[in-house]
Amino acid sequence: MENEFNIMLASDSYKFGHWKAYMPDTEYVYSYLEARKGAKFNKTLWFGLQSIILKYLSGTVVTDQKIREAKSYIDLHLGKGVFNEDGWRYVLNNYNGRLPIRINAVEEGKLVDVGNVLMTVENTDPNVPWLTNYLETILMQVWYPTTVATQDWETKQLLKYYLQRTGCSEKGLPFMLHGFGMRAATSYESCALADAAHLINFKGTDTVPALKFICEYYGKTLTCRNIQEIQENPSIDFPGYSVFATEHSIMTSRGEAGEWDVVENIFKACPSGICSIVIDSYDYRRFINTCGQRFYETIMNRDGKTVFRPDSGDPISTTLDVLELLDSHFGSTKNAAGFKVLNPKIGVLWGDGIDYNGVRDILFAMFNAGWAAENIVFGMGGHMVQSGLTRDTMRFAFKCSAQYYKGEWHDVWKHPIDITKASKRGRLALLHVKGQDGNMFYKTIRDFELKNPNDNQLRCIFENGYLRERVSFDDVKINSTL
Repeated sequence: MENEFNIMLASDSYKFGHWKAYMPDTEYVYSYLEARKGAKFNKTLWFGLQSIILKYLSGTVVTDQKIREAKSYIDLHLGKGVFNEDGWRYVLNNYNGRLPIRINAVEEGKLVDVGNVLMTVENTDPNVPWLTNYLETILMQVWYPTTVATQDWETKQLLKYYLQRTGCSEKGLPFMLHGFGMRAATSYESCALADAAHLINFKGTDTVPALKFICEYYGKTLTCRNIQEIQENPSIDFPGYSVFATEHSIMTSRGEAGEWDVVENIFKACPSGICSIVIDSYDYRRFINTCGQRFYETIMNRDGKTVFRPDSGDPISTTLDVLELLDSHFGSTKNAAGFKVLNPKIGVLWGDGIDYNGVRDILFAMFNAGWAAENIVFGMGGHMVQSGLTRDTMRFAFKCSAQYYKGEWHDVWKHPIDITKASKRGRLALLHVKGQDGNMFYKTIRDFELKNPNDNQLRCIFENGYLRERVSFDDVKINSTL
């Protein structure tokens, strides 16, 4: 059965007529993508291009049936004569429907300073110069997983900072931010993309589609056969994990009077491991006090940690209140840095409406109150996958920088009054160099300035319908730590 996705319908309407608008002698169009300076964060964690290539661009993507389908839509949408039927049939007849395009890009997982080229795109056949920027729309969608991964990386640095400031080990860092993005996303696909990006930096998620996404697009094969390999080899790390946890349909199932019968049943159902319990169904203070008295022995004798999740009220004051209440019943110790650490049998999770700023504010308040950062973990949903995240968060732009005509390459660029939107010119390369302070940074140069081709951080990822270089999820994670 033919794949329903039609690459010939996967672009903005205005691009359909551009094959007529390019100057007649244009043979090659060369464009690039960058996160422009002035973005929310100073670096981008590059992620997601491979999945776009495998899902939408690889293999035979142009067929006679799809050409006829696309023509019927565009004839009605924009009028007859706009759809480039001859151009697409050229791709079908001469490349068996594979796209004569070359994509060079930085390896996924790399943290690249903003203002640098991340990817270049060019046609490999002089008869289809219009194809390069036609693909901008679908390729630009890489902004989303890259932005999620970038924000997550910044959150990880924030958590790491407060662990260090409060004298804590970083052992638990991979599980300090949990992915709650599935119900907050706009689609099944977007939640898989976002939480896959999240799992570059952390190991905890409740978004199961992200696990399958990683397996399919960043595993060793195009299928989930590597799941069997993981099962047979315990030393191989699985992309993401979760824990036993309740919700309010459980906690309120016997009413306020029956809340303690529910709690007793939960501990029977989860005698070991982490057990995360929402505590704000009625009165979180009463809940903690009752657990500290009626269920004290049960909690202390469990083979695992019991995590209390308030999730309503003011995040800062409620968190501090919960910490003090838990301390009064279960106790705490002071670490070498002088910060209080709760009894290891208990912990706190805040997962309601939290964003980067919320994580920062809670950690800052805990620091000032003398609490170690390791006492808390966070769950992020809507603010991880959707709220406030746009293409402009990291100022992504895809621009043409060179065109080939009359036997040579010519620079192409824009230089508007708003200088922050000025684009680069010429064919580009990306270097990773050491600064005067000894730190490494990325620097975009013209390709003719490149002294050693092996120094170019842009590698050929896709060419003429084939993925040329595949990266595994483990490679992505390693790159993000370099």
